[in-house]
Amino acid sequence: MHGVGLFQARVDASVNFTTTGEGRVLNASKHLLVMAAGANFERGGAVSVWVRDDVAGTWHHTLVRHGSNAGGIRWVPRDLQVYRDRVTGVDRVFLLLGNPGIISGVYDPREPSRIRWDRHVEFPFLTKGSFFTRPLGIAEANDALHFSEGPSIFRRIDGKRPQWEEILNLAEDTDTDVGGIRGLTAIQNPNGKGQSLLFVWAPGERAQSQVKRLDPDGKGGYTLHDEANLGQLMSRHLGVKVPYTLGGHNMMYPVPHPTTGEPVHIIGFYGSMAGKPELAWKGSRFYGGGLYAVRTAAGKYSVHEVNGPYTADKTLLVSPRAFCRSPFDPKEIFIGGHDSSNKISDNLAWIFRAPLSVAIGTQDGIPAPALPDTTPRMPRVDAGPVYELRIYAAAEDRLGHLIKRFRDHTDRLFRKHKMEPVAYWLPTDGTAKEKRRFVYILKHPSRYAAYQNWNAFTHDPEWKRGVLEKPEFQRLLSERPESVFLSPQDIPGTFPHSTNPSIFELRTTTVANGKLPDLQAHHRQHTTRLQLKHGMSPRGSWFAYDKPESENTMVTLLRHTSRTQADLNWKAIEADPEWNKSHGNLNTKTDRLYLKPMDFSPMR
Repeated sequence: MHGVGLFQARVDASVNFTTTGEGRVLNASKHLLVMAAGANFERGGAVSVWVRDDVAGTWHHTLVRHGSNAGGIRWVPRDLQVYRDRVTGVDRVFLLLGNPGIISGVYDPREPSRIRWDRHVEFPFLTKGSFFTRPLGIAEANDALHFSEGPSIFRRIDGKRPQWEEILNLAEDTDTDVGGIRGLTAIQNPNGKGQSLLFVWAPGERAQSQVKRLDPDGKGGYTLHDEANLGQLMSRHLGVKVPYTLGGHNMMYPVPHPTTGEPVHIIGFYGSMAGKPELAWKGSRFYGGGLYAVRTAAGKYSVHEVNGPYTADKTLLVSPRAFCRSPFDPKEIFIGGHDSSNKISDNLAWIFRAPLSVAIGTQDGIPAPALPDTTPRMPRVDAGPVYELRIYAAAEDRLGHLIKRFRDHTDRLFRKHKMEPVAYWLPTDGTAKEKRRFVYILKHPSRYAAYQNWNAFTHDPEWKRGVLEKPEFQRLLSERPESVFLSPQDIPGTFPHSTNPSIFELRTTTVANGKLPDLQAHHRQHTTRLQLKHGMSPRGSWFAYDKPESENTMVTLLRHTSRTQADLNWKAIEADPEWNKSHGNLNTKTDRLYLKPMDFSPMR
């Protein structure tokens, strides 16, 4: 992948500044709509922020931070919040970047986006370098800013040179995908002065999502209390055993009780069931409804469901993630969500609107009918077959282990998940590093089927636990795999084995935009015939599937009897008058990769 091809939006929030970056109080506060997104790509990642210009109706982009993704670093922004430093008096917007940590910026009208971000990550850059897991919550309590990461909560010590201190460590290993401490929220301390921190503790894939509360003890320390177990609440609500729950995707959302006016908090969650398969998301054990807990000011919990109890004829929900009181009617609330849980989740995100009294449970609601999926399919995604060229760069001294993994496990699992291996090769030419590449081609029924098949493959328990957990099969690659999808042009239906020695030549040819039909015509009318004439055996030709390469790139595969013979064949064809005459003014550029087949390759 060249550059950044895709950002995933993670944060969308309205922020309010009352000071400049120098601490000068603004005549009028500045309200900004901010969106943050992250991307992880080959050898690195980045976090960007867009700020809306309400007058022009445009968005101004800032690349906040970028860097390496070595060691499992994920650039995944999770939350942002404006906080006034109690020492400097400056309003700062803090953004959780993912594993790299937390960064801040200030209001600056000279910037196009009106936010000037610091050049360096505030924490933990100078102490730990980066976090093991991604921070998942940020909250202001007791005149200090806090955030959570893994099993820990950190508190900011304000000043021109701010520091962060750890005020809680639950001292358990955490799964980086699940996160640890989630949904960090400030509430009124039920046992004294100040504010407590409420959060969900979910350390791993067998988590029960324990809601905990951290109270200030009035002596500079804290006391920790268990409030509720979301897994147990779900089990009692549904009458089924619950092996796993996950809650606190965002803050525990505060709303006033519609009758008493007291603050209550809404906590979205979801979980798996050991039983009642008719209530599960098809193909999983996850409950298909939208569960959330309501916490009263007295610390009592009740479980409710978006759109009432789930049945198979209702809209599939799975996990409320975001809550927002309506800006049009404060007596209504919007709830949105869906959690893919590593499953294919096409067009399953949802938003519901309901009276606040219905959401809190003081009034019955009317179930909404299921809506048909009218989303149009993307063109060509169901057409096939398509081929996928993949190139792996093995780390030093690890190529043998990579080959063993393919021979003993990967090839069989490909076939299990409906991916047809066409060929496996190693390069014959190049430097030692270039010869550590492992090249192969897969055949898929369609582009969409490829997406489905890879999803099933990567989440196969045998692959995740039986293969990837073996030390000999870990850290095999020096960089991310290269993948190119290909649409077939001229390709045989089968690839017969050959008992004779063979070398393959993979050719990637590019032309100027608009010239690809000319290249295809030349290939069909002249190239294939001349290659056969001069001892080459064409084995297939493809166009790149995705833009922009699909407009200028053709990939062809040839077989030669040996590497030496390949050079002789090309000298002969280039000396052929018909070749030079027919080639015309195509102005092509061709990259060649000579390959020897593996002993387990279908094409040899």
